[in-house]
Amino acid sequence: MTLKIYLTPNIEKLTRLIENSHGNVLLRLSDNTLHSLKNDESAALFLKQEADKCHGVEIHLSDTKDYFKFVNFIMGGCV
Repeated sequence: MTLKIYLTPNIEKLTRLIENSHGNVLLRLSDNTLHSLKNDESAALFLKQEADKCHGVEIHLSDTKDYFKFVNFIMGGCV
């Protein structure tokens, strides 16, 4: 599953959501490569930098159990 998330400067909740997800959470970069947000520190740093700029990112979820938690976050659970 692919989701587009527009980030706010406070990403602690998103970080906890990623850490507690059942499956892998992958970040798609502009060169179309995918990087694990659970295992790749440079991807996590990129996510923080994009949040500081209030940019959006594209993530991919490997486990459908995580989908509704991320949708809740996108719909306003991030504040």
